[in-house]
Amino acid sequence: MFIGHYSAAFVAKRLAPALPLPLLFIACQLIDLFWGAFVLLGVEKLRIVPGFTASNGLDLYFMPYTHSLSSALVWSLGAALLCWMWAPASRLRATMVIAMAVASHWALDLLVHIPDLPLWFDSIKVGFGWWNYRGFALLLELVLLWTGIVLCLPVAGANRNRFLLLGVGMSGLQVFSLLHQPDTGNAVAQQLLMTYLGLAAAAWWVSRIKAERKQAALP
Repeated sequence: MFIGHYSAAFVAKRLAPALPLPLLFIACQLIDLFWGAFVLLGVEKLRIVPGFTASNGLDLYFMPYTHSLSSALVWSLGAALLCWMWAPASRLRATMVIAMAVASHWALDLLVHIPDLPLWFDSIKVGFGWWNYRGFALLLELVLLWTGIVLCLPVAGANRNRFLLLGVGMSGLQVFSLLHQPDTGNAVAQQLLMTYLGLAAAAWWVSRIKAERKQAALP
């Protein structure tokens, strides 16, 4: 799953409006951020097999440190601990929301991955395989994304139009990802890492409009 993961970030923003949207964007993709780094370091493995699924050619044959259920729970608990240490207010709510955002990554991946998600380290692999239904998988990503955005709009305030614009851009990225896929595993990891960081920067831009207007209103 790609853009659909960000539905968790938007829902988290609705549940805990004080949490910065860029932080939530990073939280919902934290597992993939480490996955990309581990692939580039040679710790986790993938290969490109054209036609491996109807949606992409990613054979994700070894990723126990990021995409096993056991490791996903560890990443979630680690992120929750950091949030507990540094959250300035509403600590319990913020901690629970961050943990949920990180853990949602594995749960949403379960829907689309073929059985390549381990339950424990590199064993007992599961996945519903909806990537094999290209149109349905695309629709699922977009429905998840826009459901999250719509749920988040009540707390967007003056940022409402930018939230919608961001959603349009993210929808375009999802379609582009189906039409253009890199030829090597390292290229996939590099492209995704740059995309995730770019989207976090876009989330920061979306969140800036209130501050800009407040500053402009000062005498």
